[in-house]
Amino acid sequence: MRKISLLVASLFVVYIVYVVQFHLNRNSVPLINPLVEAEPVPISPVNQTLAWWDQQLADTVSKSEWRAAADLVSRKAAYYRSVNELEQANAAEDLSKQYLAHDSSVSVSAAFEPTTAELQTVTLEPYVSVPSAASATLAKFEPQSGVYLGMLGADKRVGFNMNNIESVYGRKHAIYLSYVGWRKVQTNPTSYFPIKTAETVKALGGALQIGWEPRYGLDDVQDDEYVRTFAREAKASGIPVFLRYASEMNGAWVPWHGDPKKYIEKFRLIHKIMKEEAPNVVMVWSPNFMPMNNIDDYYPGDEYVDWIGYSLYAVGGPEDKIGDKSGFLQSFQPLSGKFPGKPIMISEGAVSHYNLTTNQSYERWAEGQLGDLYGYLARMYPRVKAITYFNFGKERAIRSKMDAVYDLGENPFADLLYRRSIQHDLFLSRVEEGARTHENSTYIPWSQASKLQGKHKLFTHVSFPQSKHPFAIVYYQDGKQLGITYELPWEIELDFSKLDPSLPLTITAFNRSMEKLAEASIPLPK
Repeated sequence: MRKISLLVASLFVVYIVYVVQFHLNRNSVPLINPLVEAEPVPISPVNQTLAWWDQQLADTVSKSEWRAAADLVSRKAAYYRSVNELEQANAAEDLSKQYLAHDSSVSVSAAFEPTTAELQTVTLEPYVSVPSAASATLAKFEPQSGVYLGMLGADKRVGFNMNNIESVYGRKHAIYLSYVGWRKVQTNPTSYFPIKTAETVKALGGALQIGWEPRYGLDDVQDDEYVRTFAREAKASGIPVFLRYASEMNGAWVPWHGDPKKYIEKFRLIHKIMKEEAPNVVMVWSPNFMPMNNIDDYYPGDEYVDWIGYSLYAVGGPEDKIGDKSGFLQSFQPLSGKFPGKPIMISEGAVSHYNLTTNQSYERWAEGQLGDLYGYLARMYPRVKAITYFNFGKERAIRSKMDAVYDLGENPFADLLYRRSIQHDLFLSRVEEGARTHENSTYIPWSQASKLQGKHKLFTHVSFPQSKHPFAIVYYQDGKQLGITYELPWEIELDFSKLDPSLPLTITAFNRSMEKLAEASIPLPK
């Protein structure tokens, strides 16, 4: 019976793929003359979403990743329900249940979605794209628009082989994170700088972020042969180097903590040496997001810092006693306005989906948090110009005596969301002076926009407790549907020349049953 049910399930997957291809193709225009090559018909954002779901469904079924497969089919069922194709919706729901029956851990994979009991706490905050203002004062390697993609490839699949990142995650990354211990000789016995790593990164067309850690304390930081050699080798690498010297200095867990005056003195010294020896080095001053009350004490001054960096983590889980304060957006908000004029990188960022001490899994909460980081934070805060994911595997976490597991590949829901999110034009795969997105735009709060003309992208920050997310967002004017989206960041493109400026825009959030969760009506900018 199990073989028969799997055969039926596989046939249904093929059927779903066929249906999506039908949806993709039914609006295409036939050629009048088959010898004349026509322009390709653009695929709508909704159909792109459906095609992505089906592609991933086939992949997850082939790998027997039943929880992820069940979730993808459940999304398809909800989509069919939203377009009133109820027979297909019911069939998809049945298949989703069959997939779940293959996995004994179903209890931890239930959809982490809002309930009607939480509706009084929801907010809908729209943002709109506008052309990025040209700036003559960009910092070193600061993009004019967009966010550099970065990663520490210490996860199970990449295994510190940076060459694997693109094939595993489906997108070339711009920044590769590595760590260098103070006075530690690298693979080349005459080298202090990670030359081999830099050569790999250069071949990938990337930049290197280095966590350079003065493990013997600040008194050992001198203008000496070690530091000068490191700087010269950094220059010789021929790639952009984001030097995160003595990071997380505000935390008592590092030996360079506790003496802000001496820390500032040593940071300025390293800045001086790099300025003299290595013009390709970017000085990144990078505290941890907590504790916050002493961060300012360690700031070396604007003239000594190129970029601000933050280590930013979400580790508490949905039942954490500090509740919503444990999330990316809640943690970053009080930091976002500090040190104005400097670009910001999330130099280390990750979300835990498993606690090794309590043996507690919270995969869907982690999925929501990751959506906050790559869907919302990267757009809501235009000073954020780079995000490096700290992709650290479970076995390495155990050996390092860590509590949290951050490996994307060990959480199928976060993995799917990450691989989908980074395909957006917002994210950049190459570090260079004046880099920009294809559209060269940025996002501003709807309330700050003046009268809009022509086409603009619009997304909505939907704020539910514990970073839960709805299934769909629909945009209306005067009862007419302008667009629907089934994935973060709930973005559509609007042609404002076709809207009635006297009528408000209505934004409605739905769950998978297509029940209304929240609604907001907002006037158009004037």
